[in-house]
Amino acid sequence: MKRSILILLAAIIVLISLVKVIEVQKNPASATKAIGSLYSSQARALDSFLTAYPRYFYDSSYAIRNQKYKELAYYFKRAAGFLIYFEPELYYKEFIAPFKFEKNQRKGSLATIPDDWIFTGPVGNEPDSFLLKSYSKDDSIYYKSFITEVTNKYRKTLVQINYKKYFSNLDASGIFDALRIEIFRISALDMGNSDFIIEAAGLPSLNGSLDSWLLFTNEFVKLLHDEQHFLKRQWITLSGKARNYLANNKDFKTFNRMVFIKSNLIPLSQYLNNLQVALGIPFVQKFSAIRADAKHIYDKNFFNPNFFAPNDNAYYSEEKASLGELLFFDPILSDNNKRACASCHKPGLAFTDGLVKSISFEFKELPRNAPTIINAGFQKKQFWDLRATSLEDQLDSVVNNASELHSSFEHVIEKINSSPQYIKLFNKAFPKTTRNGIKREDVKNAIGVYERTLVGLNSRFDEFMRGNGELTGGEVNGFNLYLGKARCGTCHFAPLFNGTLPPFFNFTDIQAIGVPLKDTMVKFKIDPDAGRFKLTGDSFTKFFFKTPTIRNSALTAPYMHNGVYKTLEQVIDFYDQAGGTKFENDMRPDMVGLPGLTLIALKLNLSESEKKELVSFLRALTDTSSANGVPGALPVLTGKYAFLNKRVIGGVY
Repeated sequence: MKRSILILLAAIIVLISLVKVIEVQKNPASATKAIGSLYSSQARALDSFLTAYPRYFYDSSYAIRNQKYKELAYYFKRAAGFLIYFEPELYYKEFIAPFKFEKNQRKGSLATIPDDWIFTGPVGNEPDSFLLKSYSKDDSIYYKSFITEVTNKYRKTLVQINYKKYFSNLDASGIFDALRIEIFRISALDMGNSDFIIEAAGLPSLNGSLDSWLLFTNEFVKLLHDEQHFLKRQWITLSGKARNYLANNKDFKTFNRMVFIKSNLIPLSQYLNNLQVALGIPFVQKFSAIRADAKHIYDKNFFNPNFFAPNDNAYYSEEKASLGELLFFDPILSDNNKRACASCHKPGLAFTDGLVKSISFEFKELPRNAPTIINAGFQKKQFWDLRATSLEDQLDSVVNNASELHSSFEHVIEKINSSPQYIKLFNKAFPKTTRNGIKREDVKNAIGVYERTLVGLNSRFDEFMRGNGELTGGEVNGFNLYLGKARCGTCHFAPLFNGTLPPFFNFTDIQAIGVPLKDTMVKFKIDPDAGRFKLTGDSFTKFFFKTPTIRNSALTAPYMHNGVYKTLEQVIDFYDQAGGTKFENDMRPDMVGLPGLTLIALKLNLSESEKKELVSFLRALTDTSSANGVPGALPVLTGKYAFLNKRVIGGVY
């Protein structure tokens, strides 16, 4: 009997020990540690590759150089995910910002080559190399020293991003957050080859990113218990399907991005969310551009509008938005009470004005075209030259500008205070105004909150990506061209299709593409508007302008900052011929201090049918559902301003 009891006790002890072993094996910390080790290996591999990279120029064949460039893209993107998560600003500045020609101490023929050219060149690859078009092969010694210099710079940046320190403070929740951010980035930037631009790197870089993502996510899949067999089987199916698709589709131009996103990336994004829930790992609670419950980049409620507000007083409330709508359409914001925000941003024209350049206060022409403000709230920089840091900040320039509303906030608030109705609305939206009175910030915040409700992310395209409705074959082909052969997605990033950079949406790109003064591709003269240069005084930012959204572009003609093109077809023809780079020799006299443009000087060679398909896709991005609301009446004013009670909603001109 005693022996039986002892045997039973021993069995129980063994069972308890086994349970503890299983618990250790299922501990998320083990997955976190494994991922840290895997990433360290990838970072070391990238460093080793960068060390060896310069030796392939010029003492090897073009085939080898081209292959090594593809490997560069692959190795770099395998290690990019956590680099972006840990140090997004540094990563952006050092690796993927639009290349900007900067003053440097480099001597010889490479003095004007931007430091990121090995990514967007690639240097030394004859079919793509800007260098070989500009300099003789006798300069090859400079090429090799240049590549060595730049790769060493990249290696130093990798050291600067101390990933080991970051991993030591990262738990399972943090790893899941990084994986979530990374799958969103892959779905947007990698699908458009935004980091490398050159076609040869497109699919290798996508493979590198996804290989790492699948490898890291698999460490958490290993934690699933046997009874969670459905999730295990689903992972095997989804990961295998994605790998197989990439293995069997290796041509950049014919790669079906729509199929890959809908059938692979979106399901994998959703799976990651389900996996985290199944493992009971808490979601990171943080204030960011992306909502915590967003499951993929085309999710209906992907964005958190409050992230883009300048302060918590500008966070959304229904009362603020309703008040802001009234102010947006009220011409009392102008000195003559005949102009409103809606004068240049009309709801019926997707909040543009349909003019080449907007009308000024004095009935003259303003310097630039009025862009749509639908989705403008989902970016940190405003105006063509990025001079405003928020929609609220933008209002300072508009209200006080003598050529626009020609007024002051003091004058505007005086008129507002003459209206008991306005005062009541302000007191309700901003309770502190009951004590402190209505201030400039309150007016700005109300309008900013309203403008952030002008959302256009429910087009036919968006619904299709969510599994609802259909797109035509031409529209699907147009999307694939947009992210592929036509290179639109290298600057106009999904899902906003503008220059606001996923996955953090903190940075807004600017580009110098050589927009002409006249709509001709025969005799070229660059538009003299110097763009961001007017603010910076840096000649190397000359002709740089913000990358606008192409959502609702079917309704927002004319196009470009100067409104030079009347149709989408003209815009596509401009890019098809490599933009202003086609006429760099013609524009040289007008470009003192600017070595070149940020477009790659390669024609797209789009066929006429491809151009039509591209236009059909752009039209599928139309969504003006937020443009339906216009106030039926404006608040009544009293006293000396009572004469304004017949003022026109939206202004006269």
